[in-house]
Amino acid sequence: MRMKNYTINGLRQRVYSWGSPKKPKLFFLHGWLDTGAGFEFLAEHLQKNYHCIAPDMRGYGKSAHARNPLGYFFYEYVADAHELFAKLSPQEPIRLLGHSLGGIVSSIYAGTFPERVAQLVNVEGYMIPARTADVAPQRARDWIEQLGHKRFRVFPTLKGFADRLRQSNPHLTEARASFLAKYLAKRVAKGWTMAADPKHKLMEPYWVPLDVHYAFWRKISARCLLVSADKTEMALRFGAGDFWKSIHEREAHFPSGSRIVRIPECGHMVHHQKPRELAEIILDFLN
Repeated sequence: MRMKNYTINGLRQRVYSWGSPKKPKLFFLHGWLDTGAGFEFLAEHLQKNYHCIAPDMRGYGKSAHARNPLGYFFYEYVADAHELFAKLSPQEPIRLLGHSLGGIVSSIYAGTFPERVAQLVNVEGYMIPARTADVAPQRARDWIEQLGHKRFRVFPTLKGFADRLRQSNPHLTEARASFLAKYLAKRVAKGWTMAADPKHKLMEPYWVPLDVHYAFWRKISARCLLVSADKTEMALRFGAGDFWKSIHEREAHFPSGSRIVRIPECGHMVHHQKPRELAEIILDFLN
């Protein structure tokens, strides 16, 4: 794994890469409180075929934190992705994989600039609950009242931080947790804490409604692969009801002919838990 910093929309952004730059490019966008380095286990199986490229998005991992005290806003991630792609693949339409938050960003991007994305892999990044406008007043209040109060826990040792990762993701091996900890954590006075900006824990005062996501997805011209995990923790966000019926409804709004795959015996962090299986699915799709 190689590392390089770029200036993206005025912020330093750490970018990781695997494989030969002479190979076709495959970009990755990570999820909430994750890191581009977390694609290491997946890239191990893809780098013979592709030049894999994954940034730490703004305010995550080793990328710079935004100075705005009011936090981070969704379309900033889309704008950052556009500038990064312009720097690293200015002419050629890209292959793009996004996980969770990164999948949401990737799909919005592919609908905004359909000519720029040739193939799109969305891994658990389309499981968006439907919310009514009635929640907006409370979201605005929560956002304002929480400004300046968000913090991450401090662990005495890096191993303690890695152990906490395994508590959140019991399927994560000790070796993989230790690897991730080096890129997700930073040293502070009393030990180790999450390197991400705590402002990422703020609830945004607005959101992209589900029907707006649908409008973006309908504009996608890329070939699409939609990947879900049969034991995904995302089901908890939907509450009561038929979760998989809701997911099928969302999948139907992607372009006709999109390939849909569900990975058995796997949770939300697919690229950490079953990277080999996911890589085989991706390679079959991209080839």
